[in-house]
Amino acid sequence: MIWHGRFHMGLIHFMAYPDAKTEEEIISTVKKVLVDEFFQAVEISALIDENILKRIGELCEVAKVELLLAAQPLVLSQKLDLNSADESERTKAVEAIKNAIDKAYMSRAKIIAFLSGKMPEKDIEIAKNQLVRSVSELCDYAKAKGENYGYTLAVNLEVFDWSVDKKSLVGPAPIAFEIASKVRMFHDNFGLTIDLSHLPLLFEDPFYTISLLSPFITHVHVGNAVLQKDHPAYGDLHPRFGIKGGSNNTDELTYFLKALLKNNYFEKAVATKRPVISFEVRPLPEEDPDLVIANAKRTFLEAYSRLLKEV
Repeated sequence: MIWHGRFHMGLIHFMAYPDAKTEEEIISTVKKVLVDEFFQAVEISALIDENILKRIGELCEVAKVELLLAAQPLVLSQKLDLNSADESERTKAVEAIKNAIDKAYMSRAKIIAFLSGKMPEKDIEIAKNQLVRSVSELCDYAKAKGENYGYTLAVNLEVFDWSVDKKSLVGPAPIAFEIASKVRMFHDNFGLTIDLSHLPLLFEDPFYTISLLSPFITHVHVGNAVLQKDHPAYGDLHPRFGIKGGSNNTDELTYFLKALLKNNYFEKAVATKRPVISFEVRPLPEEDPDLVIANAKRTFLEAYSRLLKEV
């Protein structure tokens, strides 16, 4: 598969298999990913029990698949706010993600990703300053912790929507650029995660967003989103590519990959062996997760084939 030498394909496990709750269900579905040579990376929820996560790390090592830890479910489920003006709330969020960083090192994960707090109705400058403080503390913590493990965990802030669903401070590309510029000035283990699924919700063009944020992009998700309010997958629910009423299909994925290529994403030196592009797709209640994953694979193969013909 021609892309293996340029970047790694990943799958966000907890999105693809939302009903996997028990240890047996989690391990069996993770193994489905690990035995599939299409994937060289897997993203696991930070909410998973430490012992299960450690076991997954061991399985990844055997399978030669890189593990990434997703703290987005932690932030969302506990309503954590890294940019809260309330210092106790901000500290609570930082401590929770520090605990997730501990779990990341325990399982030998290479990247941890999370999102900012909510877009405030006022005092946005205070929120931005608080977020820079929080992310800087997490970068320092990850770097210090890494001295005991022989590598440094990459700390990634994911860019979400700011007005439709998650309504996060980061957020619009200019705000993401401002935060990333300030953090990266002192922390080389920091980067941004961008997601094709979120761009329709941000009303931003991929070439605009990727060109602006390119110096800081070190991790990528691809998926779909729906802006039709009466749709069962409205908002940030990551339905399959090409779903009726959705925003992203083969054309949009091709365009997104072209923007990544033109901005040299595939040549970046990152914490993982190669830059990662992970599918973030979630089945609707009546859909089979494996078929939704197969849909993503086929959409990617066609998009990548088109990309090679265009460049």
